[in-house]
Amino acid sequence: MNPVRQHPIVTLGVIIFFAVTALVVFRLSSGAKNDPKKTRTITVGTVRPLKQDLDIRLAYTADITPNQVVNIFSRVDGYISKLYVDKGDFVKANHLLVEIDHTDYLHAVNQAKANLAAARAKVTQQDASVRNARLTLDRMRALIKDQFVSQQDLDNAEVNTDAAVAAQESLRAQVQQMEVALAQAETNLAYSYIRAPFSGYIAERNLDLGAYVTGAATSTSTTSRGILSLHDIEVVRTLIEVVEKDVPLIKIGQKAEVRAEAYPDRAFEGTVTRVVQALNRATRTMTVELDLPNKNHLLKGGMFARVEVLVGKHANALQIPIDAVSRLEDAQYVYIVRDGKAERVSVDIGVRDENRVEITKGLIGDEQVIVSGKDLVQSGTPVQAQSLQPAHDDPATPQQAAPAPPKG
Repeated sequence: MNPVRQHPIVTLGVIIFFAVTALVVFRLSSGAKNDPKKTRTITVGTVRPLKQDLDIRLAYTADITPNQVVNIFSRVDGYISKLYVDKGDFVKANHLLVEIDHTDYLHAVNQAKANLAAARAKVTQQDASVRNARLTLDRMRALIKDQFVSQQDLDNAEVNTDAAVAAQESLRAQVQQMEVALAQAETNLAYSYIRAPFSGYIAERNLDLGAYVTGAATSTSTTSRGILSLHDIEVVRTLIEVVEKDVPLIKIGQKAEVRAEAYPDRAFEGTVTRVVQALNRATRTMTVELDLPNKNHLLKGGMFARVEVLVGKHANALQIPIDAVSRLEDAQYVYIVRDGKAERVSVDIGVRDENRVEITKGLIGDEQVIVSGKDLVQSGTPVQAQSLQPAHDDPATPQQAAPAPPKG
């Protein structure tokens, strides 16, 4: 029997398979002839390098501290009888802050005055005794010439005079002691009135009326915190830790820009005022102090700040957006547009300033540097460049820097 008739389904499947294969081959061959493959062009955003002076800044974080901070203690023992200020009050220098119960100190002053008066009276009395002794001695010296008195009488007169003078000196020394005692009593009385050593704000009040204070407070005593804490914020300070490699760049008098978290849109100008001429062995950093004028008292002790110290300037530096730079391990590179295609160029970078970075090697300044779409291209990729800069900008020429934020 004919095999085709025996297996009609298998035969039909084979015929269909060859027919489909022939159709696919025909379609592919005809499509290749009529629609040649086209290369995709990618649109990228470009900028030209900017040439202008570039400030060299060192950035740090720091805490803001008052110019002066003092915990107010009592120099005498006693109970607090009056508190004239509280937290947040502004006081001027020598303003009366606290009064310690001074009853005992007032009594001590009066007692010292009485003792001094008594000592001076004794001196006056002894002065009379000395004058009498000297008159007696002179009389004896005159009478002994005519043998009206004995030598013993003359000797007694001399001894009495010496004794009277010695007693006089002793009493005068007692007067000086009484004067010192009075001065000490008056000082203790004055110490019972506690005054502000400088102008500033009361930051803390740790004790209340009736609390007992002592002039012999120790570090383990609860009174070691002081009755009050006074902060002078007319000028505030920041302390930054400079790493060893940057130590040669820091000099007294350099300007710094300080921004506080409380005022993110405002910059305050500070000055390097003190440099610790030694490095911390543990951290290998050097402490540098900056002072900031704060006449409007906006900055407070304890605020967090970001500090940028201006340590130099690169004239006519070539700069591009930091987003244009790509990194591969230790190498940096950018893509530029040349003859309608992307080209990878290795670069060396220098100082970074906010969102721009200095290019020290690799570019000359007239290139179209790809910023937007750089991750979609590689060397040789056809691209269509679209400038990201305003039409009136000419980045190849020096430009004025953006206006600085208002200074504090």
